[in-house]
This record gives sequence, C-alpha cells and structure tokens, in this order.
Amino acid sequence: MIAARFSDKLERCPERPFLLSPNSASNYADFFEHCRKLASGLRNLKGSRLACYMADSTELVAVMLAAGMSGKSLLMLNRDFAYQRLPSLITRYNVDVLISDSVPEVELPATLLNMEALEELAYAEPIQEYIDGEILILTSGTTGDPKCARYTWADLFAQVNEKHAPQDERWLLAYRLNHFAGLQMLVHVLENGSTLVMSRSTRVAEALQTMLEFSVTHVSSTPTFWRYALATLPETDHRLNLKHITLGSEPVSSSLLEQLQHTFPKARIVHIYASTEAGSCVSVSDMRPGLPISVLHRDEGSEVQFKVVEDELYIRSAHGMRGYAGADEILKRNTEGWLATGDLVRVEDDRILFMGRRSETINVGGVKVHPLEVENIISALSGVKLARAFGQENPIVGEIVAVEVVANDNYSEHDVEESIREVCLKLTRHARPRSINFVDTIETNNLKLKRQ
Repeated sequence: MIAARFSDKLERCPERPFLLSPNSASNYADFFEHCRKLASGLRNLKGSRLACYMADSTELVAVMLAAGMSGKSLLMLNRDFAYQRLPSLITRYNVDVLISDSVPEVELPATLLNMEALEELAYAEPIQEYIDGEILILTSGTTGDPKCARYTWADLFAQVNEKHAPQDERWLLAYRLNHFAGLQMLVHVLENGSTLVMSRSTRVAEALQTMLEFSVTHVSSTPTFWRYALATLPETDHRLNLKHITLGSEPVSSSLLEQLQHTFPKARIVHIYASTEAGSCVSVSDMRPGLPISVLHRDEGSEVQFKVVEDELYIRSAHGMRGYAGADEILKRNTEGWLATGDLVRVEDDRILFMGRRSETINVGGVKVHPLEVENIISALSGVKLARAFGQENPIVGEIVAVEVVANDNYSEHDVEESIREVCLKLTRHARPRSINFVDTIETNNLKLKRQ
C-alpha cells in the first residue's frame, strides 16, 4: 500500500520535496529509497510487533513508513510518556522491539534498537516484496487513560480523497505523529503528492515561524491552536499566504470561524469530524459550526453513517479501526457496527450542534451543564485568548462551573472578568461560572484542551 503510493509519485514527481524541516530536506525519490532499505532491516528483526518511542522527526516518518512496508506491526508511543510507563505498555501490547532515539532509564521487556543500529541493518539488499503491516495508535487520553486502536494502512489511505497537489502545496505538520490526526496528515500528503513541513516543536510561536520560513500554504490543526495563533498574529501584515485551513479534533465555534476568515480572507476554511476509533468521517466547509443534518439521512451503503441516540452521536464507518489492541480493552461497537462516540449533540433546525463529551458534563445541583457552551461564549470575547470550563466540587450543589482563562495581552484581568460575568448572564443560572481563575497557560494534549 505505502510502496504503491510512493511508486505513483516516483512516476509523476520524483524530485518534489516530500519532507522539509529546519534540519533536513528529502524528495520523494530519495525518501522512498531510504524507506526501502529500512524496511529490509526491519523485516529481518525477530518478532512481529515493533514500537517506536521517538520525537517527531524525519527519522520517525521513515520508521513508520518502513514498518508499514515490511509487514511488521508498529505501536506509536507518545514521546511525552515517562520512561516508567514503557515496560507496562510494552508488555500489554506484546512488543518485541522498541525503536527509540533515547535510552530509557528502565529495564525493558523488549529489545532496544536505536536509529544508528537500524541504519546498519538497513544496508542489506533493499526490500523488493512489500507486505502491509498494521499501525497501532493510542487515543489522546484527553479525558482518561488512552486506548490503542488497530489500523491497516489500507484503511487509512481509503479515508483520503486523492487530488493531485500543485507543486507549491505545503502542509504544516501541526499534530504529533503518534496521534491519529498527525498520522492522517502524513497519509494525506503521501496520497496527494504534497510536501510535509515539520516544525522544530509543536509550540504555536515555533509553528508560525516555520510557516513563514517554508512558505506553508495549508495548515490542519485544532481550534485551540488557532485561538493561540490568532492571539499572536496581527490581523494584517502577518505575511502568511495560507490557501487552506482545516480545523479538527475539537468542536469549532462560529466566532472562531469568523476570526479565521477575517485574518485569512483567501483561505478555504474546513472543519472535519474525526476520531481515533472511527477515522475521518466528514468535512464541512459552509462556515457554520456543527454538522449538516443531512448526514443523518445517508444511505445504508454509505462508507460513513451517523445517528443520534439519547443525545449521543453514533458512527458506523467502513474504514475505521479494526478494533482495540489488548485483551482487556472492549470494542465499543454494537453488533451492527455502530460506535458510540461519547460526543453529546443537539439537533437544531438543519444542524447537529456539539454540546461536549458525555464524560465532561458538569452536574450542578442535579442540572447538567456542558462546558462547551460556557467556553464558546467566553472565548468569543476580544480579551480572551483561551478558556476552559470544568466542574469544581461544591458541598452544597455537588459541583459548580469554574473556568480558567488566558487573557490577551494589553487587557486587564479585571476588565476581562467583568466582561465574562456580563456575557455569561445569557446562560442559565446553573451554567454561569462561579469561579474565574486567570492563568498564563492552559494545559493541552496534542494541541487540544486537556480535560482529565
């Protein structure tokens, strides 16, 4: 599957840049040859399941694609995990070889292989016959312990529409590669013959600098990323020439869509609904939050179908994950193949609007409050860079609504707090924040608000 995609690009655009970063540059032809050699070394390793514990880099991309061509199963470990977590994960998922760019300071129940050793193995005869391997992706764990979704590369490529990219199409890798969204970005670039640009880090300021340095034209990231970016950039003269913006991984608000359109008037703005388990499900480009109600009326033969059961969105996808890895993890599909997403929605006129995750609901004196409705109304204020609403224990009503707020520069916290309290009068009494705390930053997980 991966080799076939490379072969097509070798016929059409072998010299086109495939990966660009501050430290390296590779075209399609050179990178494919490198992956072929790595695949030969990986195939000769004992065991069927590999894991990688590496920072985002061109080396990590090469390992991912080489494993996919060698027939090996590859588990993508989060580089932010502490070393102490590795032994249990390796045991839980039956990993035989761990490929790492560091030496974990723990005893591992698997063979440790660094890139230098892998490169030495790779100088055997390049692989000629390709066997597709699986790739295992851990869920983000934004609201709890992550699970591990099993994918085939064929299912990942099936979720991408092939459109031959123009020579100057450059996508910023704004997600981590060990998350589904980053993996999908890599697959999208390879399928369409685009160029993937890697930043030195996922920090927003660093990403913006990389976009300028490498003339990035297309960016896919989270609403949280774009809120930080818009607060950093001037409204005009920002020198970014974006043609396409994709938002994903979190619900998007109308105020954010309006801000992006004002700042990048030439860009096509799309938001997508996807999850690690269901894959990429639908994209929306009508500049309205939520999903069109028409997705509930798709034919039985559609590759992705939606339904709402007791205010929760369910999905049935032909190209989602094969299942969870690990004997103690239960597949959340029912016998008809429907997957409970955990996303609460309401149908309003011709729209399906997101209210938040079921696990995030705040119980205020027996009344359910959804953090998203509070965050959306606060985040639309000009003095607010980012806001997070959550439940705080209270001895009288069980929980109250609390918010953390990052204020924009040049705004006093007192004025911002007054604006928040005033605008929240539009909310029901139970949904109004009783605690407002100003912070310098709000913790994120792969550029999504961390809600654990």
